[in-house]
Amino acid sequence: MTPGPTIIRKCLACGKLIAQHTIGSGNTFGARFWTDGKREAPMFPDQPWLVRCQHCGGLIWIDEQEQVGEIEPWGPRDQDAAKFSDARPYETPSIHDYLACLAKGVTDKQKEHYLRLRAWWAGNDERRQGADTTPMSNEETANLRAFMLLLDETEEHGRLMKAEAMRELGLFAEARALLSKPFSKDLSQPVAIIGSLTEQEITSVREIKFT
Repeated sequence: MTPGPTIIRKCLACGKLIAQHTIGSGNTFGARFWTDGKREAPMFPDQPWLVRCQHCGGLIWIDEQEQVGEIEPWGPRDQDAAKFSDARPYETPSIHDYLACLAKGVTDKQKEHYLRLRAWWAGNDERRQGADTTPMSNEETANLRAFMLLLDETEEHGRLMKAEAMRELGLFAEARALLSKPFSKDLSQPVAIIGSLTEQEITSVREIKFT
């Protein structure tokens, strides 16, 4: 992985500076993939859209914050570092943050899709660490049911993700019906893994180990 420029933005909530680190190039060596669609790649870190400002704790859409500067990764840094010395990196929101944003109402469907997907992933993060017997909370279940309504099952990626959501909700017959529809060869392994978990009536998220 090689770093890209650090973009300096001004938080619209408090006016303080945020350092947005970017990626010049990356790869998926050593990455882990999960049935809910999450990817954990040390050489290609996540670039979240909704973030928490370290200064004020506000939740903000990073691309909507005013860009006030940029620091190149390999260039001279002294002047820029001094100018933006109080800039802090953003923090990643928690599941409670995502659900709180949704509770306020989101009219933008793209943002709603993002929030519901990230809430699903955040809720599953504890289960990825071995706590896979922890049942979903009522809030997680409601979020996942609402997320399914946003997925287009006529498109194969949307269909697969909807099947996985149904499996995790224990809707095994519905998941089987979606998985029985055609998928491209590129998706054959995740389809097979999710299909096997569905047949075993397992509801927890699982790692996909590609062969």
